[in-house]
Order: sequence, then C-alpha cells, then structure tokens
Amino acid sequence: MQYETIILELMSRVQKLEEEVEQLKSVVSNGSIEQAEIQPKKNVKVTPEMTRECYEQAKIAYRNHYVYIDELAEEVSKKTGMNYNTAKMNIGSITKMLRGEEYNRLLSADALDLCLGWIYEDFGLKGLENALTATELHIEYLKTKDMATAKLLSVYNKYNKKENI
Repeated sequence: MQYETIILELMSRVQKLEEEVEQLKSVVSNGSIEQAEIQPKKNVKVTPEMTRECYEQAKIAYRNHYVYIDELAEEVSKKTGMNYNTAKMNIGSITKMLRGEEYNRLLSADALDLCLGWIYEDFGLKGLENALTATELHIEYLKTKDMATAKLLSVYNKYNKKENI
C-alpha cells in the first residue's frame, strides 16, 4: 500500500477543511451569515522565493534529523505566505533529495530546476548525484501513477549532463 500517497491526499483534504473553517470563522466574527460572501481562498502560486525558503529549511532538516519539519514549515508559511501543508511537503521532498531518497510529493519543473541548481552550488557533484538519484526514483514513481514526467525529465537531463562532465 502506498502510505505516502494516502497521507498526501489526506493532507490536501485537511488543507481544504482548514480553509473552510477560516472562512466560517470570518463569517461568524462579522455577525451575520447573510452579510458575508464566502469566497474560496485562491491557491497561492509557489514563487521562487517560497521555493528558496523551503530549500533553506530543508538544509536544516538534512543536517539535523531531530528537527521537526512541522516547525520549519510553519516558519516558511509565516515568512512567505506559502500554505503550511505545501511548505511541509516541499521541505520533506527537498530533504529527501539531499539524502538521495525517493520522494513522492510532486515539485514543479521550475522548483526542481531551482533546487537542483542550489544543491549543486551548495553540495557539489556529490550532492547533485544524491538529488538526481532521488529525482530519478521520483520520476519512476510518477510513471507508475500515469502522471506526466516530460518536464521533470528535461530538468533531470539538464543536471545529469553536469554530473557526467
């Protein structure tokens, strides 16, 4: 059974419920349901700055196994406005990249490109090798779920060429 997939799905549902609760709290604090217009929260696009902050927090988690990713994600969320659950999943995925372990949380091709570049700058070829191993495992995982991998594979190949130089 794919526990990580189930957990990710549950976290997504919890996120939606948290957003609905916040909307309801806002309605209640205004005093009248008729006066309030409930509008769904817009999904905030993950910016390069958010990705950078997740990367910086992932380096902390990578270096210290005893740090709670929850606390790191909370810090990213407060600092950048990034959704807490998204920050938590991104930090977890990037930490696994640094360790060369398979990750199942989908990063965008842009975020992957940024992270691989930063890993190469900070950890050299050995760090890049770990991240590419993790990314290769991730791409294989996505293929088993019939998910698109072309953009991620393109980024992977870009950095795999550096490793082979």
